[in-house]
Amino acid sequence: MKQVVYSFWFKLKSFVERYPIIIAASVIYLYYLITSLDLFEHLAQKRTFFDFIVQFDSLILLWLVAAAFLQVLKYRKAHKKEEERRREMERIIDRQKIYKQIVNDVTMLLQDSVNNPLAVISVTTQELRRRYEKDDDMVRWIGRIETSVARINDTMRGLRGYEAEKMLESTTQIVMAKDDDES
Repeated sequence: MKQVVYSFWFKLKSFVERYPIIIAASVIYLYYLITSLDLFEHLAQKRTFFDFIVQFDSLILLWLVAAAFLQVLKYRKAHKKEEERRREMERIIDRQKIYKQIVNDVTMLLQDSVNNPLAVISVTTQELRRRYEKDDDMVRWIGRIETSVARINDTMRGLRGYEAEKMLESTTQIVMAKDDDES
């Protein structure tokens, strides 16, 4: 029984959300019908213009209530849509935070794995430069090694900044795409 009531309530609620104007118009015109029937029932009585106003005054109130009802539904729908958009953006940001953490962990691991051997190579090339400073050919080879070590160091430093920049770009693109979809 509870499921039947819940099912009926859900169907009624979805109908009201989809067709609020029909519901408001039905209530207003049903009231109008009842007041008109009451008017025709007492047709033999003599009525003044004021009696007609009194007879149908709540009809004006019903129109105002219906307009307010429609505005409330409109605002609720807009609020619900904005809430869904906010939740989606929070999910995107959470995903980006996880991605950033993974990138930072991988970058740190990579830097540790690359920087330690680079430090050994750098110290060794400095020692070799001191030993063979008179041999121009050897100094040229050591210079190439040092240049390569410096390029690898620069690349490792730029890697973290590049990944952060890419993550920011992808977040911006996702936000722009969501805004375009809603327009």
